[in-house]
Amino acid sequence: MSDSTSLRFASSWYCPFCQRVWIALLEKGIPFKYEEIDPYNKTEEFLKLNPRGLVPVLIHDDKIIYESAVCMEYIDEAWPQKPKIMMEQPYDKAQVRIWGDYAASKIIPLFFAILKSDPEKLGETQKSFVENTGGFVKAMSPTGKFFMGDTFSFVDMMLLPWMQRLPVLKHYKSFEIPSDLDWYPRFQKWLTACLNRESVKPTLVEIDKLIPGFDKYVKK
Repeated sequence: MSDSTSLRFASSWYCPFCQRVWIALLEKGIPFKYEEIDPYNKTEEFLKLNPRGLVPVLIHDDKIIYESAVCMEYIDEAWPQKPKIMMEQPYDKAQVRIWGDYAASKIIPLFFAILKSDPEKLGETQKSFVENTGGFVKAMSPTGKFFMGDTFSFVDMMLLPWMQRLPVLKHYKSFEIPSDLDWYPRFQKWLTACLNRESVKPTLVEIDKLIPGFDKYVKK
């Protein structure tokens, strides 16, 4: 088992990619040192850790790991104690990776696309976002609260930060996921359960504080 006292977590408080990793660390119960990074005023020391200048970054025994999904997998492998956020059985491991990738490639880019859309393209982008989110929800276990049923896992953490930020889309584009969709109750059950998870609560920031950070993405 890895020595967790030597783990540093370079993060930014408002970043949804960092939030994924933060949740994973708390869910695993791993002690770490949190280091706040200002992405608009990066130090030379930080750029030596990640020349791309992006957070999150894990520094573990002088080993440097970045890219949020990679960080989460590293956490689960370096500290193999339960809970296993990547699941234990091979098929379940495959499922959380498949649907985690789906969230990363089919839903999250559309979140930003809605903010950036021209008025004439906005409706089409919103429709795709709803359809792809519906595909994710319909793939959830029909039992339990989370994607994999009763187990809070990697796949939940991959998407949750953006679903927490749905009010950002309402603020800038007057957009909400329609509540009359057949999958909406399951979505709400999932979202409520995730937001009430003890490992998630410390990572939550009031939406009024998060909204201004998205202003640079918005098509005026």
